[in-house]
Amino acid sequence: MTGPIVRRDFLNYALLGTGAALLKMPAPAYASDTYTGFGGVGDYARSNGDPWPVVEAGHKLRDGAYPNHAKASDTGELFDLIIIGGGLSGLGAGYYFTKAGGGSKRCLILENHPIFGGHCKQNEFVVDGHRLMGPQASNDFAVPRRGSGQMDELFTELRIPREFAWAGWDPSLEPLRIPRDNYAHMDGINDTQVDVGYHFGGKWARNIFANGLEGAPFSAGVKRDLMKWRNTTGGSEETRRHLDSISYRDYIERELGLSPEVTKFVEPVIGLICGATPDAVCARAGHNLVSPPGAHAGISFPGGNTTFARHLVKAFIPDAMPGDLSFAGVLNNAVNFKALDEENHPVRIRLNSTVVRVEHEGNGVVATYEHQGKLYRTRARAAVMATAGWANRHIVADLPETIRAAYGEFHYAPALSVNVALRNWRFLYKLRAPAVRYFDGDFGWSCNIRQSMIAGSFAPPLHPDKPVVLTFYTGIYERGKSAAEQGELGRKKLLSTSYAEYERAIRRQMTTLFAGAGFTSADIAGIVLNRWGHARVIQPPGFFYGNARQTVEKGFGRIAMAHSELNGHQNATGALAQGKRAVEQILG
Repeated sequence: MTGPIVRRDFLNYALLGTGAALLKMPAPAYASDTYTGFGGVGDYARSNGDPWPVVEAGHKLRDGAYPNHAKASDTGELFDLIIIGGGLSGLGAGYYFTKAGGGSKRCLILENHPIFGGHCKQNEFVVDGHRLMGPQASNDFAVPRRGSGQMDELFTELRIPREFAWAGWDPSLEPLRIPRDNYAHMDGINDTQVDVGYHFGGKWARNIFANGLEGAPFSAGVKRDLMKWRNTTGGSEETRRHLDSISYRDYIERELGLSPEVTKFVEPVIGLICGATPDAVCARAGHNLVSPPGAHAGISFPGGNTTFARHLVKAFIPDAMPGDLSFAGVLNNAVNFKALDEENHPVRIRLNSTVVRVEHEGNGVVATYEHQGKLYRTRARAAVMATAGWANRHIVADLPETIRAAYGEFHYAPALSVNVALRNWRFLYKLRAPAVRYFDGDFGWSCNIRQSMIAGSFAPPLHPDKPVVLTFYTGIYERGKSAAEQGELGRKKLLSTSYAEYERAIRRQMTTLFAGAGFTSADIAGIVLNRWGHARVIQPPGFFYGNARQTVEKGFGRIAMAHSELNGHQNATGALAQGKRAVEQILG
């Protein structure tokens, strides 16, 4: 496990746009790019996480290293709206803008990645003839109630179903409660509703919170404290305001009077979802993650919230994918990249375009962007900044000092998601653990497989002898540092670790966990890393009830701000809400 890894130098960047023939190819285990590594197959093969060119462009933007914007070539274009960022908030803004204009207004979305979606992207594999998908980042949703508002309306308008078909389970096999998402098994979320194996230094226990922590190697006092933590949920508005004023560690240890072992236990899930350790995030953020036992568990699309992004694009650029606006069609049909930036569409998406400057000019705005190494300038009557606050501080040239100062209160954390394509998962079945939480080793802290939705030609199997995707989500943080310091140190570690180093660590971790149940490295068909340098906005004490978010949300002039952290945390619902709000603000 520590020797050199043989590379099979095919696929990766050459994958994009090869169409249906690509899906017939087997998934290779490796690729040559030392940072990116193997990217899977299909539409997202060149865009796993933040690709290295995107990282480099972001660093140039931060360092002011772009050439004089005055030298940019003028495209001669004039749009009614320019949207900076093709993530879910930007795509949502494009959808609501064209809906409000009845298709008569022209909109351009400038996106720096090789494909739209932002954090709403997926990894695809073909293993032993089976097409598999896993989420790159944004994931999980709840089917909206009829009449409940924006998401309910979008489900109807975008023809997203509310009931789904799921891969079937062989009744001759031992029953397993297999997750339908990638979060339910995590500590405090819905961990009593799925089967979770807990690995403690070579020993296994199952479903410990459903069994009073039976089999867990904790003292009686720590077990009592962990159960109290797990069952302390909810709270009034007054309570939430108080929790925003203190750290989660202080809430656990001082207010609840629980052991520091509880803080240590919950650190990985807090570090992932809140972006920093319990001593650096507010208690409201941490407490909000703990769900009452029996609470409704979320579900996820095969590629996570990629489905929302694809449905939005298909709705305003019908030629973006062949076929109709159906769940099966949008899920299975390849993106027609050429159609994304054609003049005949009211909304256009220009990929691989890093915006380096936005400012007012007369009664409108001008945006300067880099595309294929050259600078271009285009104009619009208004702009929506659907990019994260850390980028907006560098992009918007005439940003008021009040907004710039407010952005100084936003700190961002990195995260890493990994999708491992397996040829079989007999070892998990033997352990009766479709989800795993572990406390030893040198990579991550949990992983799981899912019972996948099926739609049209996408019908992955659900059998221990068949291929599946094992997904890891992990934060990168450092206890004892401030929120800002943890984000900076985590990004450095994330970006400086090679694909080969991560691959070895993942293989070692899986061997440590599963070799005793029959796992061998040959069971791995492919590993895709999805690195996100600014995955989460960190929520330190005072974050929720301060004025920073409201100050940014006001925008200024003909420029509106629309990024999901203005909702207090990043998720699909918040991103879409911010996109809609920004358009309403522009149209005024």
